[in-house]
Amino acid sequence: KRVQATLDQLREQYSKEVQFGYRHFPLEFHKEAKYMAESVECARDQGKFWELQRLLYDNSDPVSRTNLHQFAKKAGVKNIRRFQTCLKERKYKDRVLNDLSEGMKLGIRGTPTFILGTYDPDTRTVYGELLSGAVSLEKFKKVVEKYLSILRAEANLVR
Repeated sequence: KRVQATLDQLREQYSKEVQFGYRHFPLEFHKEAKYMAESVECARDQGKFWELQRLLYDNSDPVSRTNLHQFAKKAGVKNIRRFQTCLKERKYKDRVLNDLSEGMKLGIRGTPTFILGTYDPDTRTVYGELLSGAVSLEKFKKVVEKYLSILRAEANLVR
């Protein structure tokens, strides 16, 4: 929750140079975490991934399987029936479990965790750094600029 504003600022400043990805890492002690992760994927089908993701994580009211459709509606998901069918069929269960498995293989143990640099999914290798917790905007910028300067230098060598 605390890092959301920092991420918004980073996306605004670096959207033309940096690719932002998202992987689910539902922690076991959050009873509905896997289901909530699946729900934002179902919202993605209707172009509302970030809206629902943010609403769920910024929310202080309890989220459950019975009221999740209300959050989806509030996030701008238009076809609630399609959203509910997606959840009922567990369309994105494997994606969420794969994200969790990949995170564990990378040594991620908690949220939020950020990979800055590059990630090769074929070899499951991170070329960069993992940052965990509520990282300051200044720390993020320092690491992002470090990798951007490396990429810029490599681009100049290719020319």
